[in-house]
Amino acid sequence: MREEMIRIRSYDVLPDGSVKPSAMQRYMQQIARDDIAAYGATYEAMREQSMVFVITRLRMDFLSEIRDGDELLLKTFPYKVEGVTWFRSFEAYRNGERVMTADSRWVLLNFQTRSILRPSELRFEIPSSEITEEYPPIPRRISLAGTPSRESKRKIYLTQTDENRHLNNCVYSDLALDDAPIDLGGKRIRTVCILFEREAVEGDTLTLRYEKTEDGFVASADNDSDGKPCFRTIFALDF
Repeated sequence: MREEMIRIRSYDVLPDGSVKPSAMQRYMQQIARDDIAAYGATYEAMREQSMVFVITRLRMDFLSEIRDGDELLLKTFPYKVEGVTWFRSFEAYRNGERVMTADSRWVLLNFQTRSILRPSELRFEIPSSEITEEYPPIPRRISLAGTPSRESKRKIYLTQTDENRHLNNCVYSDLALDDAPIDLGGKRIRTVCILFEREAVEGDTLTLRYEKTEDGFVASADNDSDGKPCFRTIFALDF
């Protein structure tokens, strides 16, 4: 397990002062990277072996509103490896109160071929922690039930990509929120689920389709370059 204190900055929040899901994703991404680096699996050491970790599924639950200026204790721990999938969870605390939990799934990729590698091929031992409670389930499938209520297109730019040469996982929730089919004013984001289907790279254009739900919306994004799914997401809000 790794723990770090973080402070929510002015650039981490939406116009109402509440934290962006993407901002929490960035803090989570960094603490996870620091965690495995402590066991020798630095980004540079893994790239020497043409290996990278990529996220495949994520669920974030905001148990209380997180706002500009909040100081949080952020924790992360890998807790299981099942087949080719690595399980990692995150928790955030404010003054001892748990205000966010997140559960995620990752796979190890060959950086050159983009093929999935077996966990046994990683030459660094990353110990797993015991979990004391089950986290809310991450959906295996997300889809629109009917005719989309809104459709938009988004091009992927250089500044949205990362060292893995693809759209950074923290950007996906921003893309979904930017054209949300409902007014977010006065509504707290409660849950975000993202299924990362396929990579997108600089220059790709995504077609996003939205559908309102009883407590939020669903978004589906396909890559115009090949017509295949890029990501699917659910946002649940407190009205």
